Amino acid sequence: MNDVMPRRLTMLAASMLCLGLAGCGSRSSSGEQSGMQTLSNIVMFQSTKPPPPVERSKADEEQDFVCPAVTIADGGAAIRAQSGTDSGSLRHQISILNVARECTPTGGGGFRLKVGAEGRVLAGPAGGPGSYYASMSTQVLRGTTVVARRAARVGGTISSGQAGTDFSHIEDGIVVPPGKGDVEIIVGLNTAGAAAPARARRR
Repeated sequence: MNDVMPRRLTMLAASMLCLGLAGCGSRSSSGEQSGMQTLSNIVMFQSTKPPPPVERSKADEEQDFVCPAVTIADGGAAIRAQSGTDSGSLRHQISILNVARECTPTGGGGFRLKVGAEGRVLAGPAGGPGSYYASMSTQVLRGTTVVARRAARVGGTISSGQAGTDFSHIEDGIVVPPGKGDVEIIVGLNTAGAAAPARARRR
């Protein structure tokens, strides 16, 4: 008899504790928050309900944004004009020496893009003074989809007595829309009307 009473009192106390916490389950059949969950919220958040999720600000997105690197396409770093196969038959060469980019995030993974290239025109042993140009293509891909494509004429004029001349070109105002997937920026030299060369090394 004496052993039974303490056990009954213990069970009664446990039942009252559960009632005081509005039930011992995680959620009621109506979907309302349980007493244990409420207690957990009070301990963790000093409130009966958890705080709403914090929305990321535009400044946070811009801080996390990484401007994609520029790739010079395979076979697109230089264009050579030759009258033969030996080095002495080279008339001129147009080369890309440096590339750079600048991104301005617009949200959701989208951004405005500026791409710059510096290069040089050289006269070969079989060449001389004159104006020499090639087409430079700029492509922006998200995954396998081309989202922007530009083409420009680059080069310069070599005056008498000069071995070569420098050139620079900037493609501005390229808009890359928001979306998922990695973005690639590919530039390359090609003859007018030729297809853009395949992607290659990153700068």
